[in-house]
Amino acid sequence: MEEQTASKEQFKKLEALKNYLKGLGSVAVAFSGGVDSIFLLKTAHDVLGDDCIAVTARSCSFPERELGEARDFCAAEGIRHIIVESEELEIEGFGKNPPNRCYLCKRELFEKIR
Repeated sequence: MEEQTASKEQFKKLEALKNYLKGLGSVAVAFSGGVDSIFLLKTAHDVLGDDCIAVTARSCSFPERELGEARDFCAAEGIRHIIVESEELEIEGFGKNPPNRCYLCKRELFEKIR
């Protein structure tokens, strides 16, 4: 497998992200354990330390294995991890599987984080 190196443009974007996070002072990252949220959480924690927390929603549609992986990652990195219960099936219209169902779940999670 060929190793890839980051370009100057990618380093600039990473530095811009770090500066943005530093300017916020503290963050709560909605953490699914996927590649995108791992990158954001790790970067935020590197910049902010204990002023960064991870929040994961436990729900009937989120596999327990993935929740365990999210827990393990946070434990290994020393990141405070909060797990909230999601009531996505109680969200009006969610059961009809609309095109905006991801938005509906994220809105519910972000309301809980707030």
